[in-house]
Amino acid sequence: MKSVLKCLLASAVGVAAFSSIAQAETKVLTMSHWAGPKHAMATKVYPWFNEQLQACSNGTLSVKLENGLAPPPAQYDTVRDGVADLGWIVHGYTKGKFLTTKLAELPGLGANAETLSAAFQATHEKFFADAKEAKGVEVLANFVHGPGVINTKEKVTSYKQLEGMKLRVGGGVANQVGSALGVAGVNMPAPAVYEAISSGVAEGVFFPIETLHSFKINELTKYAFVNPDGTYTTSFAFILNQDSYEGLSDDHRACVDKVRGVDMARTIGRFWDEADQIGLEASKESGIELVEASAEERAYFKEKTAGIQAEVMKEVESRGVDATAALDFMKSQLK
Repeated sequence: MKSVLKCLLASAVGVAAFSSIAQAETKVLTMSHWAGPKHAMATKVYPWFNEQLQACSNGTLSVKLENGLAPPPAQYDTVRDGVADLGWIVHGYTKGKFLTTKLAELPGLGANAETLSAAFQATHEKFFADAKEAKGVEVLANFVHGPGVINTKEKVTSYKQLEGMKLRVGGGVANQVGSALGVAGVNMPAPAVYEAISSGVAEGVFFPIETLHSFKINELTKYAFVNPDGTYTTSFAFILNQDSYEGLSDDHRACVDKVRGVDMARTIGRFWDEADQIGLEASKESGIELVEASAEERAYFKEKTAGIQAEVMKEVESRGVDATAALDFMKSQLK
């Protein structure tokens, strides 16, 4: 009887110890999201990333989405300061901090989000990472949205019509594009655009097609002026707090490292391309008219924005990066 009791006691202690260890090894990372429930970062990227980590860790590492922790321009600080473990940032919202990333925003690159995101991340790893622009965080992936278009309440058939027009531009190189075209730029985070247009503060917006659905802009704008070469691009990063990363167990850190990088950037870009298609279909149903820039207009745009590349290259060089080599490499990845 004593032997049986000892065995039962030993088993109970073992089970308790195992449960304690399992509980201690379970980790939930909070992800800050700011773009609304319909956005691809909430409906596609977050579930995919969560599934990847759970599958790798046998369910002991997961992600919890948190909405409204901070406004979009404060997202970098929110993750760096540990208010959230994870988040996605717009490089152009943190003025003056990110310069190397502007290379992926140059007009005329003409690639979809999947292709350019992968090329962007590969270029970051080879050229930009050493500039250490993002401090206190791990950059899991850099990425871009699909080709940016110009969405307006009134029909636009020529870039010349944009001169003096009040349009929301999103920061970064998009500001330089707007200035080159003579736009009266209105700067604000993406979630504020609906109110700006509905109140008359802006007459339209520089936005990719997906936002017409995810931010409900198709309720306000009825025309989209599209340049097949690409009018503008916005760059983003998916980041993880440095202390959160270093505080993970070796196994959990390995799971994060397994999913990060070029493949992650490519996957996120693909989700954004799919969101563009959803936005396009929803916008057509709501009566949006797409106006494609003519060959003459495309040439005009190229001429007006020709000086932007030199400006951006100079900024990238200021961070100790060989801008010419980096751009050549990025373009080679696009092929």
